[in-house]
Amino acid sequence: NMMLALVLLLVALAVEEASINNGYLWTHCHADALIMITKCSSLNSVLFYVAWLYTSLCSAKRLGLRWYAYPSAVSMFAFFFGVTYELQGPAYAWWRYTDKDVANGALDERMYGMPLMAAYFHCAMGFGVALAETITQFDKKPTLFRWICLFLLAAPCALLLDGPVRILTALGVSKEIIVPTMLFTILVLPLLLSIGKTKLILKHSDWLLFAIPCLWNTYFLLANLWNVNRGPVTVTPDMQALVCFGGVTSLVLHHAVDLGSGSHLKVA
Repeated sequence: NMMLALVLLLVALAVEEASINNGYLWTHCHADALIMITKCSSLNSVLFYVAWLYTSLCSAKRLGLRWYAYPSAVSMFAFFFGVTYELQGPAYAWWRYTDKDVANGALDERMYGMPLMAAYFHCAMGFGVALAETITQFDKKPTLFRWICLFLLAAPCALLLDGPVRILTALGVSKEIIVPTMLFTILVLPLLLSIGKTKLILKHSDWLLFAIPCLWNTYFLLANLWNVNRGPVTVTPDMQALVCFGGVTSLVLHHAVDLGSGSHLKVA
């Protein structure tokens, strides 16, 4: 679906530029690349969004979930697809996060140089795009009006997940507790509630869809094993283990869904 990919590209440009060229929300700066869109934004960092969100949306659709569980499934694919990239970025100097206090301390709590909210962002973006797609019924009849609505609603829908974080933070709860709890609530509970109420619609294997996360995770798993420190963060065995867990989980999920068929995959 080329139009979906185009809409995701526009969403990527908007979100990336808002988080880089915004005085209040300036979060990070990418290393110089062959093609730079702006001073701190590279073309490859924007194209990442397209592959990341497109595969997450398409793979989740193959599960035939109820409307309330679909955004959670997309979030799950998006989270594991992106975590190998997100964890290694600061260590390998692919980008650097600002040390300034931005967005009410959103970047303060970190793990191996990665803000905990960066991992949450991957979940939120998957959720937001999927919810916007559900609201606009983009998949049923992708008209120009719905393309525009999907573009306009994706980021605001993702920001819905920022509300609980702000409330819990105001109550004194740390992000070390908030982020894992919210991830469990968003990724797991809706999927558990949908068990027995849906059926898989895996009609055929989609090797092209699987090729994207396969190549992506293979590259970043190899980068993880190379252990070349070029940034301010030291790569540790704990970090490497987390990267391996995220990458392997992403591969297993996509292999089961993208290459599975309804004849041998069933929902209990």
